[in-house]
Amino acid sequence: MQAVHGAGRPRRRRALRAVAGACKDGVRHSHSVSETSSTVGLRFLHASDIHLLDLTGVGPLRYFNKRATGGLNLLLGRRKRHDEDRFDALVEASRRLGVDRLVLTGDLTNLALESEFEHVARRLSSLPLPVTVIPGNHDTYTRGSARARRFERYLGGFMEGERLSDAPYPFVQDYGDVALVGVSSAVPTRPLWATGRVGPDQLTRLAEVLRRLRGEGKMRVVLIHHPVMEGVARPRHELVDLDAFGRVIAQEGAELVLHGHEHKVVRGHIEGPEGPVPVHGISSGTAVAAAAPYAAGFTVYEIEGGTMRSELHLWQDTDFARADARLAVSPVAAP
Repeated sequence: MQAVHGAGRPRRRRALRAVAGACKDGVRHSHSVSETSSTVGLRFLHASDIHLLDLTGVGPLRYFNKRATGGLNLLLGRRKRHDEDRFDALVEASRRLGVDRLVLTGDLTNLALESEFEHVARRLSSLPLPVTVIPGNHDTYTRGSARARRFERYLGGFMEGERLSDAPYPFVQDYGDVALVGVSSAVPTRPLWATGRVGPDQLTRLAEVLRRLRGEGKMRVVLIHHPVMEGVARPRHELVDLDAFGRVIAQEGAELVLHGHEHKVVRGHIEGPEGPVPVHGISSGTAVAAAAPYAAGFTVYEIEGGTMRSELHLWQDTDFARADARLAVSPVAAP
């Protein structure tokens, strides 16, 4: 087995093994993977960037870091650009549409504060369906939140699955024909920057996981927060090792890559070993923006027996409604 980046010494094959995510005492988390892993195929709802806000008990000293700019941004209007009632509508839509699982690709919080994570954990734990999450840049907003592994501490129960090692990412959730592969691109950055990075060690593990799952005949759905196509992310918002991530997919393949981050609907592809790999990005699930591709949205995927179907839903007037993806995508990344 070779390393992802060029030739290297062969390494002994490592077995994927179950490593449960950590959880904060007293918080009941999502149903475990084992409760649903016997299902053949999967119908799930993909949403992202819900930015649930709770500043209860947050004193002024907590803003003497990067949160100074983030807090100012909230005061100047960011908090008015998201509506938690739309998350409630999204949950109701998931019930109405009969999905098996809710998948959230990062930015569940705004400033990575304990009060926000407690709020998110309570909300997700109370939902009537299982949840899968990965972190976004807002979930590791400061170096302190990243060092404390705050996202994993509060929300690790929603990332239960198999791993190659004790490293939290990537993790694999197995649903018969389908495997969800959770990747983290979330790293703390300087003020006014929102870049992401997967890192060489995680990329090496990702390549091995994708190779293993391909050998098992799985439909592999890779979850990552930052866009993985050139030209989608704004300056200072991009995935800094986008090319390295692309090489892993080009070498090992995947059947679908899902992301968020830019708060807009994106459809495109990157190269795989046997042809293009679809890449779908989604707008914020709680956005107040009125028009596509920035209106609040989610996509429902049904994957079974080697086939995949998707339905885009966007906020229209008072609720989510099915939308034509061909008319709603961002022109930056339209196929």
